[in-house]
Amino acid sequence: MPSPTKRTSALGLAATALALLLSAPTGLLADEPQTQWEPPSLSDTVSEGLDKLKPLIDAKDWVASIRMIDDLLSKSDQESYDLVFLDEMKAKLLTQKGEYANAVGPLETSLDVAGRHHFYTNRQIMESLYLLSQLYYEESEGEKGDREMQVAALVKAINALQRWIKVAPKVTVEASEYYSQLLYSEAIAKNPAHPDLELIKESRAQTEKTLLLATHPKDSVYIFLLAAYQQEQDYKKATELLEFLLARNPSNKGFWQDLVNLYIFLAQSQKDPDKSRQFTIRAINAIERAQALGFMKAPRDNYNRFTFYYESGQYGTAADLLYSGLLDGSIDSSLDKWDLLASSFQQISKDERAIEVLQEASKRYPEKGELDLKIASIYAQLDNGQKAFEHYELAASKGGISKAQQSYLYLALAYQAYELGKFEAADAAIIKDIELQKGGSDRQQLVLKRAIEDAIRDRDAKQAAEAPPTT
Repeated sequence: MPSPTKRTSALGLAATALALLLSAPTGLLADEPQTQWEPPSLSDTVSEGLDKLKPLIDAKDWVASIRMIDDLLSKSDQESYDLVFLDEMKAKLLTQKGEYANAVGPLETSLDVAGRHHFYTNRQIMESLYLLSQLYYEESEGEKGDREMQVAALVKAINALQRWIKVAPKVTVEASEYYSQLLYSEAIAKNPAHPDLELIKESRAQTEKTLLLATHPKDSVYIFLLAAYQQEQDYKKATELLEFLLARNPSNKGFWQDLVNLYIFLAQSQKDPDKSRQFTIRAINAIERAQALGFMKAPRDNYNRFTFYYESGQYGTAADLLYSGLLDGSIDSSLDKWDLLASSFQQISKDERAIEVLQEASKRYPEKGELDLKIASIYAQLDNGQKAFEHYELAASKGGISKAQQSYLYLALAYQAYELGKFEAADAAIIKDIELQKGGSDRQQLVLKRAIEDAIRDRDAKQAAEAPPTT
């Protein structure tokens, strides 16, 4: 999912600072007509210095410009308009250089002194507060290794923006979105594993206000809203919002993946099987809509589509999807998938198809005796003793069978051989089975072994009685 915390870009912040620098009401490059408010005057010393500063700013020589401002600041009174003006310029030049942390101090100083003496117009206050908030936000991004410092910087960013909101004639769409971004960032920064839900709710409420302010809201606003829904675990609203976003922009691959994941999460969290099935079907619908547009066609996505059908009880469709996927390579081949495919056919009473699948898998994994063991088990259920015996023997000869399966194999082989009258094979199998039981044989094994031995004796006695006398 796209990151909900849309970080303020350094380039964008620097450009903002430059724009403010070049448009300052008492700036170096242009004079604004003043109708209701006349700004305080700069001293002759600073005015003369600014004449020398203008060429440096035009040349974007920020280092020399800052050095000259520092020299002028050393000659300025601490409560003067000179200091306010110079500190504000210094902050904007430092921002232009990318020194955001160093820009905070001068900007705070200019705001404090200007506030005490009413040097600023409302517009100037707003510009400085907004820039200050962005600087703190930038600082928080650089403090991600120290959670306390990061949260402290975010709180300062929020406080500066809240001061801006108090003096702003109206809240713009951009400011409203930025405010929700700050609230969300603080909620996550406090504890990424367990975000502050109250701040998440505030962020979501502010995002909803942003939507009302915008004629055509940007996707980023909806993404913030989506992130808030997920943090509040309101997954139904999250899916509704994703459906809306995909109706607007069906080519967003990430949205399709998010939608499918949310439907599956909802399906797995339902206690009612019918409701769970409904959400699974929605996941199927979503992934097939995405694939129709050319998305979500990776082997993993195709396998997930099979599992959705399987979990919704549509075993026939599920089996066909998995079989064709394994054959054409659109689903990655693995032993457990072939095994699951055979089980899918057995679920719909297609045992012969299950045997075909296991035989195909045996060609791909010739060393895996467990496949022949499964084939033998199916033949045994179909009362085809000869085929069952053949595959039990194949399984024993190939090996590659877990210890838990080995005992079952040799016991089943012994029974099947006994039923077919293959007593020597049955005797060898039961002896092997008893050897595997290091703790000793159980009653079932002993009873079968005795029956085999009795059968061998009876057969040998009969054969001896029927044999012609020797000369």
